Amino acid sequence: MKKEPLTLRTQTMLLSASIVLVALLLFGLFSACQQASLTREQLADKVRISASHLQDHPVVVSALEADETTDELIRLTEAIREENEFLYIVVMDTDQKRYTHPVEDRIGEPFVGGDADLVFEGESYISEAVGFLGPSVRAFEPVYSQTDVLIGAVSVGISTDAINEAEAQAILTSLAGASGSLLIGMIGAYFLSNRIKKQLHGLEPQQIARLVNEREAILEAAGEGVIAINEEGKIIAINGAATTFLKATNHENSVEGKKINEVWPELKLEDVMEQREGSYDVVYQRSDLEAVVTKVPIFYQDLCIGALATFREKNQLDDIMKRLSGVETYAKSLRSETHEFMNKLHIISAMVETESYSELQDYIENLSLRYQQKKNSQLPEEVGKLVSDKSLAQFLARKTSVLEEQGINVLFQSGTPWPKLSSELIDAWITIIGNTMDNAAEASLNHRETYIIVTIKQVGGVLRYVIEDNGKGFSPTQERQSTKKGDHGYGLENVRKEVSRFRGTIDLLSREGKGTIITIHIPLGT
Repeated sequence: MKKEPLTLRTQTMLLSASIVLVALLLFGLFSACQQASLTREQLADKVRISASHLQDHPVVVSALEADETTDELIRLTEAIREENEFLYIVVMDTDQKRYTHPVEDRIGEPFVGGDADLVFEGESYISEAVGFLGPSVRAFEPVYSQTDVLIGAVSVGISTDAINEAEAQAILTSLAGASGSLLIGMIGAYFLSNRIKKQLHGLEPQQIARLVNEREAILEAAGEGVIAINEEGKIIAINGAATTFLKATNHENSVEGKKINEVWPELKLEDVMEQREGSYDVVYQRSDLEAVVTKVPIFYQDLCIGALATFREKNQLDDIMKRLSGVETYAKSLRSETHEFMNKLHIISAMVETESYSELQDYIENLSLRYQQKKNSQLPEEVGKLVSDKSLAQFLARKTSVLEEQGINVLFQSGTPWPKLSSELIDAWITIIGNTMDNAAEASLNHRETYIIVTIKQVGGVLRYVIEDNGKGFSPTQERQSTKKGDHGYGLENVRKEVSRFRGTIDLLSREGKGTIITIHIPLGT
């Protein structure tokens, strides 16, 4: 079962939430680490500042100078400790004997922790150690007498657990802020996805992609050239037929995104937007080609947002007109046949009414013989196998019919049939085939059992045409001297011109009294 793709709203929300979540996680972790470090530093500064205040306090200095603790000193240190939630405040002499301690029984005992030696060298510092009350962060400050003699030290400690709790609280605060930001981001993503959905008229991404692909396919499938511009006059759409036409008129570069006036100024497509009116089937010249163009403005909500031009080469339309002309000729021929058939029916009806049965039998036999001869002279099936273009096939059929009425048998040989050709190439082949058939027929006059063999095939992208007759033939000298004069001569001059124009080749083999073979090759891509 094919899995349904996620909707645009879901994709937008997931993407936005993922981006916000990753950003907030990174920011939250960084912020939490920074906050924890800052909290630790602040607590360490707090114990250091308290220790520095006590090192110069008169009560502390007096007690150390007197070499004994006092109730006033104990009350002072305890008040400060409880107010700031310190683990301990210890005043000690140079022998590290405690003068104050939160546990009264510890007063007079040595200081514990092993990190107090440096303070008696006159240094101020912060360290971490495990004392009687557990692990703590400690600040040490030396105490001097009024005569600047080192007489003791002050140590203020805060519990490591308290620092850890403060750090954890800072991290939770950061994470709470990140969670709130994530929620706000999700809500924003929801409204953003709804707005995008509305702007896209409720279409999902795969539907938009399909519409774009269908648009491109429709443009490319169109036989006519299509060029569309926006309100700025820039080309926003062009199909393959239009690109091919522009390349044929020496515009090789990509044109999409360029101004239409830079690509095809004669088209004046921007005027359609200004006038808000279209024009239909107007011939425009571009380089050596002519195009029949239809131009219309493009409207959206009563605003003219661009213009569209569709066009086709005039040569192609001329070719279509030729084919229509051939169909018209065929229709006239059918009308003529119908008229002739009705006349024959009237004659038969008159013979029946007069009971002229003997004459009627002879007349019907004569009609049957003439019909059979005419049927054999027409080769629609054979000609249809030779070429795909109907106008050229019709020309071959008519030409064959004329030759067979002259008593010349025409035989066809075929391989791969010719495909549909350009109008220029069809005109060239009509000239070539017409002249060579006429010459073959002229060469076969006054000969018994005359025939013409025509070979039409496609070989490796090359159109091949061979015509062979059993006429009188000619010598090489006669070939060099031959020119077409009226309806006489061998008439190869026009044939050679057409073959040369399309970069083809022509080979001629003839023997006097034996006949002539003409072989012509023209590349299909010309």
